[in-house]
Amino acid sequence: MFLGVILLLAGVVGVQLAAALPDEPVAKPAPTPVNWATVRPGADASWPACTPPHGTTRTLPLASRPAFVVVGVNDGLPGTVSACIEREFEWADTTTGGSSQPRLAYYVMAADPWTKAQLKWVEHPDWPTGDTVDGVRVPVPTAFASTASGTTCTGGRAERACAYVYGWKMAHHAAAIPGLRDPAHSRFWIDVEAERTWGDDQRFNQAVVEGMVAAFTLPRSRGGIGTTTGVYSDHSEWARIIGRLRKGSTLDRLDQWLAIGPASKAEAVDALLHDWPLTANGRVRMVQWVDGPLDRDIARPAGG
Repeated sequence: MFLGVILLLAGVVGVQLAAALPDEPVAKPAPTPVNWATVRPGADASWPACTPPHGTTRTLPLASRPAFVVVGVNDGLPGTVSACIEREFEWADTTTGGSSQPRLAYYVMAADPWTKAQLKWVEHPDWPTGDTVDGVRVPVPTAFASTASGTTCTGGRAERACAYVYGWKMAHHAAAIPGLRDPAHSRFWIDVEAERTWGDDQRFNQAVVEGMVAAFTLPRSRGGIGTTTGVYSDHSEWARIIGRLRKGSTLDRLDQWLAIGPASKAEAVDALLHDWPLTANGRVRMVQWVDGPLDRDIARPAGG
C-alpha cells in the first residue's frame, strides 16, 4: 500500500515537472526558394511614351503583358498631367497578375519648383502662400520651421514649411487627376530623381517629399488621401537630393523602388535581394531596370 502511494505521488510530481518544462522548440519550415526564372516582371511607363510637347517625337512601345504596371500621372513635373494616361490604362488591362504587387499602381513626380529646369516648363508653380489647403491646416513638423515664421508658411520660395505644404498640395493634385482608377485605394510611388530639378538645401527637399508622404498616408478624416506610398530613386540621386535624414523622418521606413539603369533581369533580382536600401530602416520592395526602350520591374514575393 505504501509502495502504491509512493508510486502515485511520484507520478503526480512527474506530471507537474513535465508541465513546468518548456515545450521543445518547433522548427519552422524553411521558406520555399523562389524560382525567379518563372517570375514575370512588371513594367512602368509615363510621359516619355507620349508624343510632344514633353514626350518623344514618336510613341514608344509598352511592355507586352506585364504582371503589373506602374503608371506615371504627371507630364514629367509636379502639378502637371500626363497625356499618356488613357493609353496606359488600356495597357494596364493587359496585365497578367500573379505578382505581390497590385496590377495597377501610380507614380508621381517630386521636385523643387523654383529650379531653372522646373521653371522652364511650369512658369508659375502652384506655390502655397499659407499652411491651409482646401480648408485643412497642414501640420508642418517643427523640423521644417524657420526663425521668422516657425512652422507657418508665409509664401517664401526658400521656406521649408512652404516646401512641406507644396508637397502636400502636389500629392492631392495627383490623386485628383480625372480618370484615375480608384486613387484612394492605390499606391502612389514618389519619384525622387533628376538632380537638376532640386536645389542644394536637402532639408528643403526632404520637406517636399515628407509633405507628399503625409498627404498620401494620413486618413481622410485628417485631410489626407488615406492610401499607401513609397519612394523611387537610385542611390546616387537620393544621396545628392535627400542626403542624411533628420531624426524621426517619415522617409526612413518607407517601401522603396530602386532604379538600377540598363541591366538584365538577373541583375535586377540580385539588386532586389542584396542592394542596400536608400534609408537605414527602409526596404527595397521593387527594382526597375532598363531593357532597351522599356522600363521593367521585379518585385519581392508576397511576405518576402
